[in-house]
Amino acid sequence: MAVLFVLYNILFIPVLLVLFPYYFLRALLTGKDRHGLFQRIGLIPRKVFRHQQPVWFHTVSAGEVKASVPVIEEFIKEYPVTVSVGTYTGYKMVREHFGQAVDLFYLPVDFFPFVAGLFKKMAPRILVIVETEIWPQLIRWASFKKVPVMLINGRIPPKDYNSYRLFRGLWKKVFALYEALLVQSETEKQRFIRCGAPEELIQVFGNTKYDVYLNKKDDERSRRLEALFQKRPAKPVTVIGSTHRGEEEILFSRFHQLTEKTLFVLAPRHLDRLNEVEELLKNMGYSVERRSGSLSWDKDVILWDTMGELDMVYRYADLVLVGGSWIPQGGHNFIEPALWEKPILVGPHMHNFQEIFDYFMSEQALLTVGKTEIAEVLVRLISHPDEARQLAERAGRCVRANSGAALRYAEVIKKALDS
Repeated sequence: MAVLFVLYNILFIPVLLVLFPYYFLRALLTGKDRHGLFQRIGLIPRKVFRHQQPVWFHTVSAGEVKASVPVIEEFIKEYPVTVSVGTYTGYKMVREHFGQAVDLFYLPVDFFPFVAGLFKKMAPRILVIVETEIWPQLIRWASFKKVPVMLINGRIPPKDYNSYRLFRGLWKKVFALYEALLVQSETEKQRFIRCGAPEELIQVFGNTKYDVYLNKKDDERSRRLEALFQKRPAKPVTVIGSTHRGEEEILFSRFHQLTEKTLFVLAPRHLDRLNEVEELLKNMGYSVERRSGSLSWDKDVILWDTMGELDMVYRYADLVLVGGSWIPQGGHNFIEPALWEKPILVGPHMHNFQEIFDYFMSEQALLTVGKTEIAEVLVRLISHPDEARQLAERAGRCVRANSGAALRYAEVIKKALDS
């Protein structure tokens, strides 16, 4: 096994020599990934780590941060907490939720000197990895330093499953270093086993995303958006979240006759596409304004151009469409609008959330709608509010029936800390 890790680190050297100059120049010229760039090569100031021996949670981006929020909330009053992220979106969301209550940094690339230096700076009591991030050197060094490693809310995305199986021999050795692999469902348990994880380490604990924001409805973001939406028009609001390139054209080519019936709030998945999407909508004949401006609420479409608010925006929707599902992207998380008991519509491509999707469909808690039917279904739900209300209520029941995973994860982590 030692030979494998030596080779792993040797292979990292040419990768770093090639890629870091590229990312440095890109950050310098475009500003992209500038934030935290040097932390990614291990240059993390010691002042970042105000606490020694923290409970360390590693997340990546928005999805993993959201999944970790209800678990982290169980720790911040009793233990020092440090959070690492992989993206600027994740960084901002951690600060949005926890302010300065946690130490926060970008995880360096998985190269021995960077990883070893990190453990020396903060000496964590435990490393809790959220969802899928499996970095061999990080996990091996934690094991070497006798720091327990736990996976929570574990899942292997369908798009990554085949590559994990291909290198099953490596992952088998890495998974064996974990204290526990706590996963979302029986389906995920079987995926981990087929990718080399020891069955005795795996337990099914559920999905923390059912718990997100259930008891957090009066925070700063909520008050900010409450004031904003007080000025909304009387007609229903349709929120379209997390769209990808190609979906705006698919949807809005069918919505011209609906602008008198509903106001559209559109939140593209990637904010760097905002100018492109705005130009597309205007060329299609829609009037558009941005959330960051002085909203008049009299345009056809409000383009939501701020980060970290969509989960709360769903609260003010009358109807919700979740993007990534009208193209073969695989869909996005629809638990967030379900938390607020909203009628949810998705397209036919939901394979990244297949298990949750199948469950909601079995409970008649969301609608799958093809692109040719979408306008007709929207009109029907607007015209028949009782049907929309019943759909929304079933979505809310699905969430409540599956809540409580965050507390179960927190209890196991605390037990490991006390042992």
